Amino acid sequence: MLYELAMSIVTNLYYVVFDVVFLVIAILVVFIYKRENDKWEMTGIKDVVRGTLLGVVLSSIMSVSGITIPLTVGMMFLIPLTVLLTSVNPKWGCFAYVIPFAYIINQVFEVFGYNVEMFKFPYPHFITLIGFLHLVEGILVMLWGHENTVEVPIYDGRGIIKGQLMKKFWPVPLVIFTGATGAVVPLYAVLGYIDVAKHFAPKEKAQRMGSIIFVYGLALSWTLQHPMTQILHNTEAQKSARNSNSATGIDGCGCVRPLCAVLRISY
Repeated sequence: MLYELAMSIVTNLYYVVFDVVFLVIAILVVFIYKRENDKWEMTGIKDVVRGTLLGVVLSSIMSVSGITIPLTVGMMFLIPLTVLLTSVNPKWGCFAYVIPFAYIINQVFEVFGYNVEMFKFPYPHFITLIGFLHLVEGILVMLWGHENTVEVPIYDGRGIIKGQLMKKFWPVPLVIFTGATGAVVPLYAVLGYIDVAKHFAPKEKAQRMGSIIFVYGLALSWTLQHPMTQILHNTEAQKSARNSNSATGIDGCGCVRPLCAVLRISY
């Protein structure tokens, strides 16, 4: 088990580091810090290394444990949906908001008898993804969220006080997606943490918030084993099977039946 995990980490790290897409994202993250502080080069490089290593290690643990997410073309619809929600409120760009929003829309369509394919996602697998991202973010925030703070004036309800602005970014590889052939397809996320420490020291505030984020990720990961999640997974599988059966003419018993079609010709 340990040998398999070690080999998985090395292999995934190799794929990520020599991926052109990752290199572009890493460079962008480094340059984001250029406007934030004087030591932007080292700050950016350290956060790139931290996010990359943590993402690869946790991804490898999940994949070795048999937890992977099938990658589909339909998932590309999440990109414009994320942009739309971000334009309304930046925090809504988090998948913890995007995925439930897509699921609610899907359920509303189904209530009215519409089957919209663009909202057909592997929602139980997305619970895994959201939990994974929050586990990674929680660890990063707890350990390094307090670094490179900037003093800013803020209003606390009674007057202007001095606060400490914390702003961090980490590129995180997601090596838990698999293609149609079963091969691993690395995708990337950029996790950001922006907060202001008013009544606590920056380190204490970051540790508090990081702990909350980490516990939230653990709670989502725990729900994967919860009976309600299994019911959701089975329900989605049954819906997918029904849709497939109605399209291919296969009964629930697995027998092929002839499809009936009515051709109406108007003169």
